Amino acid sequence: MKSMIVAATLAVCLCLSAAAPLTEENANIAPAAEENYRLITDIEPINYNVSLKPYLLDSDPSEKRFTFDGEAYITIKPKVTTSTLVLHSKNLKYSLREFYAKSKPDVKTTLPAVEPNNVTDIVTYTLTSALVANQEYVLHFVYTGTMDDDMHGFYRSSYTDSKNNTKWLGSTQFQTNHARRAFPSFDEPRFKATFDITLTSHKSMKTYSNTRIVNSTTNGDYVTDRYATTPKMSTYILAFIVSEFNERFNGDFGVIARPEFYKQTEYAFDVGQEILKDLGDYFDIPYYSMGNDKMHMAAIPDFSAGAMENWGLLTYRERALLYDEGSTTLSAQQYIAAVVAHEQAHMWFGDLVTCQWWSYTWLNEGFARYFQYFGTHNVETHYQMDQQFVVDQIQAVMNMDSTVNTNPMSDENTNTPADLSRMFNSISYNKGGTFIRMVKYVMGEENFKNSLREYLKTHQYTNTVPSDLFTVWKKYIPAQFQSYADGLFKSFTEQVGYPVITFNLTTPTTLVISQKRFLLKEGDGADGNLLYTVPITYTTNVENNFNLTTPKLFVTPNDTSVEQTLPQAVSWIVGNVQETGYYRVNYDVKSWHGIHHALLTNNWGGIHELNRAQVVDDLFNLARASVIDYDLALDILAYLKTETNYLPWTAAFNGYNYLVIRLGLETKNFAVYIRDMTSKAYDFLGFEDKPTDTTLDIYNRAKILSWACKFGKKECITKAQEYFKNLDNKPVPVNIRSAVYCTAMREGTEADFNKLYNKYLTETVATEVTLILNSLGCVKDSKLVSKFFHIIVSDSVRRQDKSAALSSLYSENNENVEPVFDLVAENLDALANSMGGYSSVASVISNIASRFTTAQQENKLKNFNTQNRGKFGGSASTLDSAEKTVKENLDWAEKKLGTFKSHLEKYTTGGSASLSGFTALSMVLFAVLARFLC
Repeated sequence: MKSMIVAATLAVCLCLSAAAPLTEENANIAPAAEENYRLITDIEPINYNVSLKPYLLDSDPSEKRFTFDGEAYITIKPKVTTSTLVLHSKNLKYSLREFYAKSKPDVKTTLPAVEPNNVTDIVTYTLTSALVANQEYVLHFVYTGTMDDDMHGFYRSSYTDSKNNTKWLGSTQFQTNHARRAFPSFDEPRFKATFDITLTSHKSMKTYSNTRIVNSTTNGDYVTDRYATTPKMSTYILAFIVSEFNERFNGDFGVIARPEFYKQTEYAFDVGQEILKDLGDYFDIPYYSMGNDKMHMAAIPDFSAGAMENWGLLTYRERALLYDEGSTTLSAQQYIAAVVAHEQAHMWFGDLVTCQWWSYTWLNEGFARYFQYFGTHNVETHYQMDQQFVVDQIQAVMNMDSTVNTNPMSDENTNTPADLSRMFNSISYNKGGTFIRMVKYVMGEENFKNSLREYLKTHQYTNTVPSDLFTVWKKYIPAQFQSYADGLFKSFTEQVGYPVITFNLTTPTTLVISQKRFLLKEGDGADGNLLYTVPITYTTNVENNFNLTTPKLFVTPNDTSVEQTLPQAVSWIVGNVQETGYYRVNYDVKSWHGIHHALLTNNWGGIHELNRAQVVDDLFNLARASVIDYDLALDILAYLKTETNYLPWTAAFNGYNYLVIRLGLETKNFAVYIRDMTSKAYDFLGFEDKPTDTTLDIYNRAKILSWACKFGKKECITKAQEYFKNLDNKPVPVNIRSAVYCTAMREGTEADFNKLYNKYLTETVATEVTLILNSLGCVKDSKLVSKFFHIIVSDSVRRQDKSAALSSLYSENNENVEPVFDLVAENLDALANSMGGYSSVASVISNIASRFTTAQQENKLKNFNTQNRGKFGGSASTLDSAEKTVKENLDWAEKKLGTFKSHLEKYTTGGSASLSGFTALSMVLFAVLARFLC
């Protein structure tokens, strides 16, 4: 026994090493705008009265098909006397432009026929007589516009009904700057006004807008619906739909969709009402009290965003709203509830109170993302979304925010359409929500809730900047933290990045805490000297309290280090309890081993599942960034062989995914390693749902099966193939379909592919359609790779779904990376036409290139860029960034991948990295005794 303990001691004390996570999101920082994209603020709109008549049917005049007639009366009030009138207009053709003083409606002045600037969309009218300050005027326009198929402005969409007829509809997507394509407007969020909308459509169709219909009149085959005046709001949240949809409606709340999808609207209808009420209670402002007394949620066949927060008429992709009990996975059902919560949270954060400009998009999106998780959790607790937030949001954004390709949450350099698009990235959403959650834990839940109530009531129907929020927040920050408030707010919203906090136990009772900005890449141009004001939490083996999330202290930029004296000697310490702060944690080597010992004891030493996920994520990334050795990280990560829970495994798979990509075609040894590492979780979870499963067990099963099957576990593959073989007679259990379908495609024949593809063509459940489409991309046979690529390029796949389908084709199997790149190069023009432009293709090329692993592939990219860059216009910079990424990845692999390969080699040949049964037993025995030996 003594020799076993000695052996175990040696095994535990080896400083072995680790790996790293997700590929970074590309966020190309655009240069400052040369043009002025912003309107002057001398004039404010008061009310828009807009009438529209779309032409969508075969029976409409051919020359008018897919156009609309428009008329707009815009009431304005100059704040100063001025002869200059500026507003936005895009792709509108005018037959009448005039204005008059509201007090003299019969005295009309014709506006000159000025065209908008073709870059900024700004129309500048120089008037012969000045508009007088504080007097109201009415602008009158008659015009026509086009209903394009690009999913912006007032656009057209279509679907095929159960009788195989093509049905057309009109819908809107105005965020960020597309209302100007439906009516002339002051198309910026700060210009709030009320709206009176009138829609005329064929009698076979129904119309919907933000508010209720107040009256309808019929004229021949056409019906005109006039809508109630909206609350005071921004142009981008105006919406209207003209369609043959049906609705599930109780008089106040409704869900609208294709008639044949009526049954699939029930879940969203039920959960939507619950979430809307719960949010109203939380904010102490009931939704129906805010000036709009109805709510519709609409499922749109073609929709560029996931969903959109139009006040009173939320619009969604079909898969984000429609649920079928027999075909929708639990994770897809959760996604529906979460997206509903996100969009409904916008009724308060975005619609009632709106960011002044897109520089502060996080004031809208950060709160919507926060309540997407915590609002859903209050109603659908069983999803455990409060726990999922950490791996989905915090850990997902950290990679992007640790490179030069990031931007501050509050970014003053936001002008061009490209800038606006950039602000709708994971910094505004994930980091915004993470920052808000961090402040909540500093403030306490009750103070946090009351602060939001005051902020919303103080600024309702207006626009805000971050300082408006911070002023309210400071009133609710506990007294002992007041002096840190400004530093906390500014360092995480005005600066980029986040720190790694090092916890150094210099003695068993002395803790020294220090910070440094965490950077993932060496020498990429990012500023490594930034420092932050950081709330610090930690617990130890003595205290072992992972529920105490109130900060114990703050570290500030003025502190070189902070020393804490612990009341008792400790054998381990874990910082950032439940990952409540936005920072990584590093330890001295002995402390890392102390955590390792604890993880190998019963119940993982009592270390919270969120903190186990944090340890895993931090190890992968600290090693990837050379903050610690890979040997040390991989040694501690060996504990995963005992792990059966979702959150740590999600963090692990994100980390392994990066390394698998870097391995390219050399995954044989990794396959042996990952099959062994996941074996306990695989046996624990099994293949089918159990009555005792939690939601996270169900999700973990899907992940474990996916990785086990992908990397050659024979039992997994055989069972998946058996399920797929019987597909026509017995549906695959819904929550393992992704693993079964993907495995069947990876291991299958063309007949198997055709079987699943035919199911895709006939499937009527949107969530299942999406799952099948992405599973088809798991094919590995070169003939099937080409076949699916050309299906994606064809009209068989909607434009909104093409990018995800393509991604599955090159991300599910490393072998496909170069063949898919070749297919893109060979079919460049057709793909650009299919996806709506070369900018979309540039993103595809960048994403594929991020998976290149050889110099030959690098040269292939360079040759492609040289030959084709002229076609890409402004998106050529994305191609240049792709070359830079490939070089960085090849350099990284040359310096660091060898350690991981060596570890895998030893593992598969039974060397020191392999965790034999004897060694595993020894380590567990040692861990039990660790606190007595250390």
